[in-house]
Amino acid sequence: MLCHRRLSSTCPEAGRRASASSAPLTGGAPRRAAASSAPPAGGAPRRALALLSTLAALTALAPAARAAEPTREERAAAVALFDEGRALMAAGKYAEACPKFAESHGIDPGIGTLFNLSDCHERIGRTATAWIGFRDVAAASLSAGQMERERVARARAAALEPRLSRLQIVVPPESAVAGLELTRDGVPVGRALWGTAVPLDPGEHRVAAAAPGHSPWETTIAVEKPGVVSVTVPALARAPASSAAPGTDVAPKAIAAPPPADPPKADAPSPQGGSIRKPIGIVGVGLGVVGLGVGTALGFMAKSTFDKATEGGHCNEAGECVDQTGLDLRDDAVMKGNIGTAAFIAGAVLAAGGAILWITAPSAPPAGTASARGLTGGAPWSARVGVGPGSVWIEGKL
Repeated sequence: MLCHRRLSSTCPEAGRRASASSAPLTGGAPRRAAASSAPPAGGAPRRALALLSTLAALTALAPAARAAEPTREERAAAVALFDEGRALMAAGKYAEACPKFAESHGIDPGIGTLFNLSDCHERIGRTATAWIGFRDVAAASLSAGQMERERVARARAAALEPRLSRLQIVVPPESAVAGLELTRDGVPVGRALWGTAVPLDPGEHRVAAAAPGHSPWETTIAVEKPGVVSVTVPALARAPASSAAPGTDVAPKAIAAPPPADPPKADAPSPQGGSIRKPIGIVGVGLGVVGLGVGTALGFMAKSTFDKATEGGHCNEAGECVDQTGLDLRDDAVMKGNIGTAAFIAGAVLAAGGAILWITAPSAPPAGTASARGLTGGAPWSARVGVGPGSVWIEGKL
Protein backbone atom coordinates (compact mmCIF):
# COMPACT_ATOMS: atom_id res chain seq x y z
CA MET A 1 0.00 0.00 0.00
CA LEU A 2 1.31 3.48 -0.89
CA CYS A 3 1.35 5.98 1.98
CA HIS A 4 0.97 9.72 1.60
CA ARG A 5 3.59 11.08 3.95
CA ARG A 6 1.60 14.23 4.79
CA LEU A 7 -1.37 12.37 6.30
CA SER A 8 -0.66 10.20 9.30
CA SER A 9 -4.18 8.74 9.30
CA THR A 10 -3.66 7.26 5.83
CA CYS A 11 -1.35 4.50 7.06
CA PRO A 12 -2.27 3.21 10.54
CA GLU A 13 0.71 0.85 10.63
CA ALA A 14 3.10 3.67 9.79
CA GLY A 15 1.46 5.82 12.48
CA ARG A 16 2.02 3.09 15.09
CA ARG A 17 5.65 2.76 14.05
CA ALA A 18 6.06 6.55 14.34
CA SER A 19 4.69 6.51 17.87
CA ALA A 20 6.98 3.66 18.85
CA SER A 21 10.06 5.46 17.52
CA SER A 22 9.47 9.03 18.73
CA ALA A 23 13.15 9.55 19.60
CA PRO A 24 14.78 11.17 16.57
CA LEU A 25 17.85 8.95 16.45
CA THR A 26 16.30 5.54 17.14
CA GLY A 27 14.25 4.35 14.25
CA GLY A 28 13.64 7.36 12.02
CA ALA A 29 10.56 9.32 13.04
CA PRO A 30 8.45 10.41 10.09
CA ARG A 31 8.54 14.05 9.09
CA ARG A 32 4.88 14.91 9.44
CA ALA A 33 1.85 13.80 11.36
CA ALA A 34 -1.28 15.83 10.67
CA ALA A 35 -4.91 14.89 10.96
CA SER A 36 -6.64 14.11 7.69
CA SER A 37 -9.29 16.48 6.48
CA ALA A 38 -12.08 14.57 4.73
CA PRO A 39 -15.51 15.55 3.43
CA PRO A 40 -18.44 14.63 5.72
CA ALA A 41 -20.48 11.54 4.98
CA GLY A 42 -24.16 11.76 4.19
CA GLY A 43 -24.57 12.04 0.46
CA ALA A 44 -23.61 14.44 -2.31
CA PRO A 45 -26.20 17.16 -1.45
CA ARG A 46 -24.97 17.37 2.10
CA ARG A 47 -21.33 17.54 1.00
CA ALA A 48 -22.12 20.25 -1.55
CA LEU A 49 -23.89 22.29 1.14
CA ALA A 50 -20.88 21.89 3.43
CA LEU A 51 -18.59 23.07 0.63
CA LEU A 52 -20.66 26.22 0.06
CA SER A 53 -20.69 26.93 3.81
CA THR A 54 -16.90 26.61 3.93
CA LEU A 55 -16.49 29.03 1.01
CA ALA A 56 -18.77 31.54 2.72
CA ALA A 57 -16.77 31.30 5.96
CA LEU A 58 -13.49 31.80 4.12
CA THR A 59 -14.91 34.91 2.46
CA ALA A 60 -15.68 36.40 5.87
CA LEU A 61 -12.11 35.68 6.95
CA ALA A 62 -10.47 37.00 3.77
CA PRO A 63 -7.75 39.08 5.57
CA ALA A 64 -6.57 35.95 7.38
CA ALA A 65 -6.50 33.58 4.38
CA ARG A 66 -3.81 30.93 4.71
CA ALA A 67 -0.95 30.58 2.30
CA ALA A 68 -1.07 27.79 -0.25
CA GLU A 69 0.23 24.34 0.66
CA PRO A 70 3.83 23.54 -0.40
CA THR A 71 4.21 22.12 -3.89
CA ARG A 72 5.53 18.63 -4.65
CA GLU A 73 8.95 20.12 -5.47
CA GLU A 74 9.02 22.01 -2.15
CA ARG A 75 8.04 18.90 -0.23
CA ALA A 76 10.76 16.94 -2.02
CA ALA A 77 13.30 19.60 -1.00
CA ALA A 78 12.04 19.43 2.61
CA VAL A 79 12.47 15.64 2.66
CA ALA A 80 16.00 15.92 1.25
CA LEU A 81 16.96 18.48 3.91
CA PHE A 82 15.44 16.31 6.62
CA ASP A 83 17.40 13.25 5.48
CA GLU A 84 20.63 15.27 5.39
CA GLY A 85 19.96 16.51 8.90
CA ARG A 86 19.44 12.97 10.18
CA ALA A 87 22.68 11.84 8.56
CA LEU A 88 24.60 14.74 10.10
CA MET A 89 23.08 13.99 13.52
CA ALA A 90 24.16 10.36 13.23
CA ALA A 91 27.70 11.59 12.47
CA GLY A 92 27.70 13.89 15.50
CA LYS A 93 27.73 17.08 13.38
CA TYR A 94 24.95 18.77 15.30
CA ALA A 95 25.84 22.36 14.40
CA GLU A 96 25.51 21.46 10.71
CA ALA A 97 22.36 19.38 11.20
CA CYS A 98 20.27 22.07 12.94
CA PRO A 99 20.07 24.44 9.93
CA LYS A 100 18.99 21.51 7.74
CA PHE A 101 16.09 20.67 10.06
CA ALA A 102 15.17 24.35 10.44
CA GLU A 103 15.03 24.90 6.67
CA SER A 104 13.03 21.69 6.16
CA HIS A 105 10.54 22.74 8.82
CA GLY A 106 10.25 26.20 7.27
CA ILE A 107 9.37 24.75 3.86
CA ASP A 108 7.01 22.01 5.04
CA PRO A 109 6.28 22.14 8.81
CA GLY A 110 5.88 18.78 10.51
CA ILE A 111 5.80 17.36 14.02
CA GLY A 112 8.61 14.89 13.35
CA THR A 113 10.84 17.60 11.87
CA LEU A 114 10.25 19.90 14.85
CA PHE A 115 11.07 17.04 17.24
CA ASN A 116 14.40 16.41 15.51
CA LEU A 117 15.14 20.15 15.36
CA SER A 118 14.49 20.51 19.10
CA ASP A 119 16.72 17.53 19.86
CA CYS A 120 19.46 19.10 17.72
CA HIS A 121 19.14 22.46 19.53
CA GLU A 122 19.49 20.70 22.87
CA ARG A 123 22.70 19.02 21.73
CA ILE A 124 24.33 22.34 20.72
CA GLY A 125 23.40 24.02 24.01
CA ARG A 126 20.38 26.09 22.89
CA THR A 127 18.38 24.92 25.86
CA ALA A 128 15.61 27.53 25.78
CA THR A 129 14.97 27.02 22.07
CA ALA A 130 14.90 23.24 22.55
CA TRP A 131 12.59 23.55 25.58
CA ILE A 132 9.94 25.58 23.76
CA GLY A 133 10.33 23.33 20.69
CA PHE A 134 9.55 20.18 22.69
CA ARG A 135 6.53 21.91 24.25
CA ASP A 136 5.25 22.78 20.76
CA VAL A 137 5.78 19.17 19.66
CA ALA A 138 3.81 17.93 22.68
CA ALA A 139 0.90 20.26 21.93
CA ALA A 140 0.83 19.35 18.21
CA SER A 141 1.09 15.62 18.99
CA LEU A 142 -1.80 15.85 21.43
CA SER A 143 -3.95 17.53 18.76
CA ALA A 144 -2.95 14.85 16.23
CA GLY A 145 -3.76 12.01 18.63
CA GLN A 146 -0.10 10.84 18.87
CA MET A 147 -0.16 10.20 22.60
CA GLU A 148 3.18 8.40 22.82
CA ARG A 149 5.05 11.18 21.04
CA GLU A 150 3.22 13.75 23.18
CA ARG A 151 4.40 11.94 26.31
CA VAL A 152 8.02 11.74 25.11
CA ALA A 153 8.15 15.41 24.03
CA ARG A 154 6.63 16.62 27.29
CA ALA A 155 9.14 14.54 29.24
CA ARG A 156 12.04 16.02 27.22
CA ALA A 157 10.76 19.56 27.94
CA ALA A 158 10.41 18.81 31.67
CA ALA A 159 13.96 17.44 31.79
CA LEU A 160 15.27 20.69 30.29
CA GLU A 161 13.56 23.05 32.76
CA PRO A 162 16.18 22.75 35.56
CA ARG A 163 18.90 23.56 33.00
CA LEU A 164 17.28 26.74 31.68
CA SER A 165 18.99 30.12 31.97
CA ARG A 166 16.58 33.00 32.56
CA LEU A 167 16.92 36.77 32.24
CA GLN A 168 14.86 39.13 34.42
CA ILE A 169 14.64 42.85 33.52
CA VAL A 170 13.77 44.90 36.61
CA VAL A 171 12.34 48.43 36.20
CA PRO A 172 12.23 50.38 39.50
CA PRO A 173 9.44 52.99 39.91
CA GLU A 174 11.91 55.87 39.49
CA SER A 175 13.01 54.43 36.13
CA ALA A 176 9.51 53.87 34.73
CA VAL A 177 9.22 57.29 33.07
CA ALA A 178 6.45 58.07 30.59
CA GLY A 179 7.03 56.49 27.19
CA LEU A 180 9.74 54.08 28.41
CA GLU A 181 10.45 51.34 25.84
CA LEU A 182 12.64 48.29 26.50
CA THR A 183 14.19 45.88 24.03
CA ARG A 184 16.04 42.59 24.49
CA ASP A 185 18.29 41.68 21.57
CA GLY A 186 16.35 44.18 19.49
CA VAL A 187 12.95 42.65 20.34
CA PRO A 188 10.45 44.88 22.23
CA VAL A 189 9.78 43.87 25.84
CA GLY A 190 6.20 44.70 26.82
CA ARG A 191 5.35 46.15 30.24
CA ALA A 192 3.81 42.83 31.30
CA LEU A 193 7.25 41.18 30.94
CA TRP A 194 9.01 43.68 33.22
CA GLY A 195 10.25 41.67 36.19
CA THR A 196 9.48 38.29 34.58
CA ALA A 197 12.33 35.77 34.29
CA VAL A 198 12.30 34.70 30.62
CA PRO A 199 14.17 31.55 29.46
CA LEU A 200 16.95 32.39 27.00
CA ASP A 201 19.69 30.44 25.25
CA PRO A 202 23.08 30.79 26.98
CA GLY A 203 25.24 33.60 25.66
CA GLU A 204 25.38 37.40 25.61
CA HIS A 205 22.14 39.37 25.40
CA ARG A 206 21.71 43.12 24.88
CA VAL A 207 19.16 45.08 26.93
CA ALA A 208 18.32 48.65 25.90
CA ALA A 209 15.98 51.37 27.21
CA ALA A 210 14.75 54.61 25.62
CA ALA A 211 12.18 57.29 26.45
CA PRO A 212 11.20 60.64 24.92
CA GLY A 213 13.32 63.51 26.23
CA HIS A 214 15.86 61.15 27.85
CA SER A 215 19.23 59.76 26.85
CA PRO A 216 19.09 56.08 25.78
CA TRP A 217 20.74 53.34 27.84
CA GLU A 218 21.90 49.84 27.02
CA THR A 219 23.99 47.05 28.48
CA THR A 220 25.17 43.54 27.60
CA ILE A 221 24.44 40.66 29.99
CA ALA A 222 26.17 37.27 29.90
CA VAL A 223 23.71 34.44 30.61
CA GLU A 224 25.68 31.22 31.03
CA LYS A 225 24.60 29.04 33.95
CA PRO A 226 21.17 27.65 34.86
CA GLY A 227 19.20 30.02 37.04
CA VAL A 228 18.01 33.64 36.95
CA VAL A 229 20.17 36.62 36.01
CA SER A 230 18.67 40.04 36.81
CA VAL A 231 19.45 43.39 35.22
CA THR A 232 18.08 46.66 36.63
CA VAL A 233 17.23 49.54 34.33
CA PRO A 234 18.61 52.77 35.86
CA ALA A 235 16.80 56.10 35.82
CA LEU A 236 17.44 57.60 32.40
CA ALA A 237 19.20 60.96 32.31
CA ARG A 238 17.37 63.82 30.66
CA ALA A 239 18.66 64.67 27.21
CA PRO A 240 20.52 68.02 27.11
CA ALA A 241 18.54 70.85 25.52
CA SER A 242 20.15 72.38 22.44
CA SER A 243 21.24 75.99 23.00
CA ALA A 244 23.46 78.56 21.33
CA ALA A 245 27.03 79.17 22.51
CA PRO A 246 27.37 81.71 25.37
CA GLY A 247 27.90 85.32 24.27
CA THR A 248 26.56 84.70 20.79
CA ASP A 249 23.81 86.98 19.61
CA VAL A 250 21.42 85.15 17.43
CA ALA A 251 19.19 87.48 15.46
CA PRO A 252 16.10 86.10 13.80
CA LYS A 253 16.40 85.85 10.07
CA ALA A 254 14.09 87.97 8.01
CA ILE A 255 11.66 85.85 6.09
CA ALA A 256 10.72 87.24 2.72
CA ALA A 257 7.04 87.34 2.03
CA PRO A 258 6.01 84.97 -0.76
CA PRO A 259 5.00 86.63 -4.03
CA PRO A 260 1.26 87.08 -4.48
CA ALA A 261 -0.38 84.17 -6.17
CA ASP A 262 -1.80 84.66 -9.62
CA PRO A 263 -5.56 85.15 -9.52
CA PRO A 264 -7.44 82.12 -10.79
CA LYS A 265 -8.58 82.30 -14.33
CA ALA A 266 -12.29 82.57 -14.77
CA ASP A 267 -12.41 79.83 -17.36
CA ALA A 268 -9.99 77.43 -15.60
CA PRO A 269 -11.55 73.97 -15.20
CA SER A 270 -12.26 72.69 -11.68
CA PRO A 271 -11.90 68.90 -11.88
CA GLN A 272 -14.23 66.89 -9.71
CA GLY A 273 -12.10 64.56 -7.57
CA GLY A 274 -14.75 61.90 -7.26
CA SER A 275 -15.88 61.79 -10.88
CA ILE A 276 -13.86 58.64 -11.65
CA ARG A 277 -14.86 56.72 -8.54
CA LYS A 278 -18.15 55.47 -9.96
CA PRO A 279 -16.65 53.82 -13.11
CA ILE A 280 -13.87 52.29 -11.00
CA GLY A 281 -16.53 50.97 -8.63
CA ILE A 282 -18.49 49.48 -11.54
CA VAL A 283 -15.35 47.73 -12.81
CA GLY A 284 -14.57 46.42 -9.31
CA VAL A 285 -18.07 45.00 -8.90
CA GLY A 286 -17.87 43.33 -12.31
CA LEU A 287 -14.52 41.73 -11.61
CA GLY A 288 -15.72 40.70 -8.17
CA VAL A 289 -18.71 38.89 -9.64
CA VAL A 290 -16.38 37.08 -12.05
CA GLY A 291 -14.10 36.05 -9.17
CA LEU A 292 -17.02 34.75 -7.14
CA GLY A 293 -18.22 32.70 -10.11
CA VAL A 294 -14.78 31.27 -10.85
CA GLY A 295 -14.19 30.43 -7.18
CA THR A 296 -17.53 28.67 -6.86
CA ALA A 297 -16.98 26.72 -10.09
CA LEU A 298 -13.52 25.57 -9.01
CA GLY A 299 -14.94 24.53 -5.65
CA PHE A 300 -17.46 22.25 -7.32
CA MET A 301 -14.76 20.96 -9.68
CA ALA A 302 -12.58 20.10 -6.67
CA LYS A 303 -15.48 18.26 -5.08
CA SER A 304 -16.19 16.40 -8.33
CA THR A 305 -12.54 15.33 -8.59
CA PHE A 306 -12.55 13.98 -5.05
CA ASP A 307 -15.83 12.14 -5.70
CA LYS A 308 -14.24 10.59 -8.78
CA ALA A 309 -11.44 9.19 -6.63
CA THR A 310 -14.00 7.84 -4.13
CA GLU A 311 -16.38 6.34 -6.67
CA GLY A 312 -13.50 4.70 -8.54
CA GLY A 313 -12.40 2.88 -5.41
CA HIS A 314 -9.10 4.76 -5.22
CA CYS A 315 -9.98 6.51 -1.94
CA ASN A 316 -12.58 6.04 0.77
CA GLU A 317 -14.93 8.60 2.31
CA ALA A 318 -12.36 9.33 5.04
CA GLY A 319 -9.82 10.49 2.43
CA GLU A 320 -7.59 7.43 2.70
CA CYS A 321 -6.21 6.44 -0.72
CA VAL A 322 -4.97 3.02 -1.70
CA ASP A 323 -3.05 3.75 -4.89
CA GLN A 324 -1.18 6.50 -6.72
CA THR A 325 -4.22 7.36 -8.87
CA GLY A 326 -6.19 8.17 -5.75
CA LEU A 327 -3.37 10.30 -4.35
CA ASP A 328 -3.08 12.23 -7.63
CA LEU A 329 -6.84 12.82 -7.80
CA ARG A 330 -6.91 13.98 -4.20
CA ASP A 331 -3.95 16.35 -4.73
CA ASP A 332 -5.65 17.72 -7.84
CA ALA A 333 -8.83 18.31 -5.84
CA VAL A 334 -6.86 20.12 -3.11
CA MET A 335 -5.14 22.33 -5.68
CA LYS A 336 -8.43 23.26 -7.36
CA GLY A 337 -9.98 23.93 -3.98
CA ASN A 338 -7.11 26.26 -2.95
CA ILE A 339 -7.25 28.19 -6.23
CA GLY A 340 -11.05 28.38 -6.07
CA THR A 341 -10.91 29.67 -2.50
CA ALA A 342 -8.39 32.36 -3.45
CA ALA A 343 -10.51 33.42 -6.45
CA PHE A 344 -13.67 33.48 -4.34
CA ILE A 345 -12.01 35.61 -1.64
CA ALA A 346 -10.52 38.02 -4.19
CA GLY A 347 -13.89 38.31 -5.93
CA ALA A 348 -15.64 39.09 -2.66
CA VAL A 349 -13.09 41.78 -1.78
CA LEU A 350 -13.29 43.34 -5.26
CA ALA A 351 -17.07 43.31 -5.28
CA ALA A 352 -17.28 44.87 -1.82
CA GLY A 353 -14.69 47.55 -2.62
CA GLY A 354 -16.32 48.37 -5.96
CA ALA A 355 -19.73 48.64 -4.35
CA ILE A 356 -18.39 51.07 -1.74
CA LEU A 357 -16.78 53.25 -4.42
CA TRP A 358 -19.94 53.14 -6.52
CA ILE A 359 -22.26 54.05 -3.65
CA THR A 360 -20.08 56.82 -2.21
CA ALA A 361 -19.24 58.46 -5.57
CA PRO A 362 -20.62 62.03 -5.80
CA SER A 363 -23.38 62.78 -8.27
CA ALA A 364 -22.28 64.25 -11.58
CA PRO A 365 -22.92 68.04 -11.85
CA PRO A 366 -25.04 69.41 -14.71
CA ALA A 367 -23.51 69.06 -18.14
CA GLY A 368 -21.71 72.12 -19.42
CA THR A 369 -20.36 73.30 -16.06
CA ALA A 370 -16.65 73.45 -15.34
CA SER A 371 -16.79 70.57 -12.83
CA ALA A 372 -18.65 68.34 -15.27
CA ARG A 373 -16.22 69.04 -18.05
CA GLY A 374 -13.20 68.45 -15.82
CA LEU A 375 -9.90 68.35 -17.58
CA THR A 376 -11.45 66.73 -20.62
CA GLY A 377 -13.64 69.69 -21.46
CA GLY A 378 -16.40 67.35 -22.64
CA ALA A 379 -18.73 64.63 -21.41
CA PRO A 380 -18.19 62.89 -18.04
CA TRP A 381 -16.67 59.43 -17.67
CA SER A 382 -18.63 56.28 -18.54
CA ALA A 383 -17.76 52.60 -18.25
CA ARG A 384 -19.39 49.21 -18.92
CA VAL A 385 -18.49 45.68 -17.79
CA GLY A 386 -19.64 42.49 -19.55
CA VAL A 387 -19.21 38.79 -18.82
CA GLY A 388 -19.26 36.08 -21.50
CA PRO A 389 -18.43 32.37 -21.70
CA GLY A 390 -14.87 32.16 -20.36
CA SER A 391 -14.24 35.90 -20.74
CA VAL A 392 -14.86 39.31 -19.24
CA TRP A 393 -14.72 42.68 -21.03
CA ILE A 394 -14.55 46.26 -19.84
CA GLU A 395 -15.33 49.32 -21.98
CA GLY A 396 -14.80 52.94 -20.92
CA LYS A 397 -14.94 56.30 -22.66
CA LEU A 398 -14.75 60.03 -21.90
